[in-house]
Amino acid sequence: MIIPPNADGWSYDDSVGNWKLVYADKLIVLYEQTDQSIATQSVLFVGTEQECEDQIKLLDLKYPEDLAPPDEEVEP
Repeated sequence: MIIPPNADGWSYDDSVGNWKLVYADKLIVLYEQTDQSIATQSVLFVGTEQECEDQIKLLDLKYPEDLAPPDEEVEP
């Protein structure tokens, strides 16, 4: 479930045992199971691992390194 931001624009979650997915535009900022509190001004989605995976697929989210151009091979 997407955690809506408060009046100051921050989304906050302190749940235990849930998976947390933070994304901005189409980029995944954080995706892990954690018992730590999280506050973000990006989109915060909290749920099971499968729910987070479904959200990633639904929105076609990518890790930043997936969008990076491949390293150019330098010839000796």
